[in-house]
Amino acid sequence: MVGLPSRCLGPISIRMPRRANSAPKTGWLFAALASALILIAGGGYFFGPSRTPYRTMPEFPVEEYLATSSSLRGNTYRLTGAVLNSIAWSPASGRLISVEPTGSDSPIPLVLPPALGESNIQKGQRFHFLVEVRENGILYAKELTKS
Repeated sequence: MVGLPSRCLGPISIRMPRRANSAPKTGWLFAALASALILIAGGGYFFGPSRTPYRTMPEFPVEEYLATSSSLRGNTYRLTGAVLNSIAWSPASGRLISVEPTGSDSPIPLVLPPALGESNIQKGQRFHFLVEVRENGILYAKELTKS
């Protein structure tokens, strides 16, 4: 140990600068992924296809219609149901079908105008209808979409 100054005889520690941790924290990644999934699900709920079209319209009151159909004249409702039968068809008036509304066992008649009557409607198919009660309590479909 000749020729070395006394201050150099102790342990030598060389400090190297610390490297920055460039990997993102797993907690932040998890939060970003969860936020993205929530945004995608929320967008699908608000902007995706609607399960209930015409949801701003009141539900068709089946029991009240069967009791006194003339009291509902002039009103527009949404109706969801299954087609039971195609009863009649004429080029001028359209198609008369019987529909079993969801939640009811009582079939009701429904007139599909010629523009809607051209749709391929078969027995057992489920539809959402926008219906209007016209004179004499006859139901006319204004629009329809398949369930």
